Amino acid sequence: MPGKYDSFKKAILNSLTKIDAPFFGDIYRVFKTEVARLCEEGLVAFENDYTLSGFGLECRVKNLFKELNFEIQSGRDGFEDFIVKPPNGFEPSKPIVLEVKSSRRPNISRDQLRQLDDWVFELSGEQEARKHGLKGVGGIDPLAIVSSGMLTRKSKPQHHPTPHKGVFVFNGPIGEPFEKRKSKCLSPNDEDFVDKRDFCVIPFDVLIDWLAKCKKDPEIKHGFWNKVHTTSGLLS
Repeated sequence: MPGKYDSFKKAILNSLTKIDAPFFGDIYRVFKTEVARLCEEGLVAFENDYTLSGFGLECRVKNLFKELNFEIQSGRDGFEDFIVKPPNGFEPSKPIVLEVKSSRRPNISRDQLRQLDDWVFELSGEQEARKHGLKGVGGIDPLAIVSSGMLTRKSKPQHHPTPHKGVFVFNGPIGEPFEKRKSKCLSPNDEDFVDKRDFCVIPFDVLIDWLAKCKKDPEIKHGFWNKVHTTSGLLS
């Protein structure tokens, strides 16, 4: 008896036999791109939200933002998951560096938070700020180095050249229904880490709830964007 996806498998096989054997990385990127597109078009259904992980979770989160006409695009290959930009007229105007993760454990790991820190660091131009200062006079600026880029030879507080807001969406523990989850997904030891870096952490069910309310009332959409930017820690 033929399986549910036999015709789909045959179509893939027929396509591959007509070209030279592709490299794994190349064909995998093609499949991911096409699956993501099919999800956006509503031709592929998602499992229960509380079970989603990996690429499926990323596609679901991307769709949630796209349904509300946020400009969301894939991040750099091998780096951040997404960059989200505000609609015209929204404040704050700085983009979001969006990292999407899941776990069978109830808490985000410190390594995952450090990874987001790296992406925000690079995209915000902080490395150059620490090395040369901002609005400085050129060359290595020792004051910028010791002050982590916030002061230059002129000893004036400055801003990063391209500031980004770090946002972490977390689904965990996967497989456990949202209403049964007791943990707030951020351990006490990591709360200070997140606060110092001004990260906004959004449990997946909280994101779903916020965006559902934005759909019902477009005015909430602006408030959501502002709330994400002004939150250091868990989004309520």
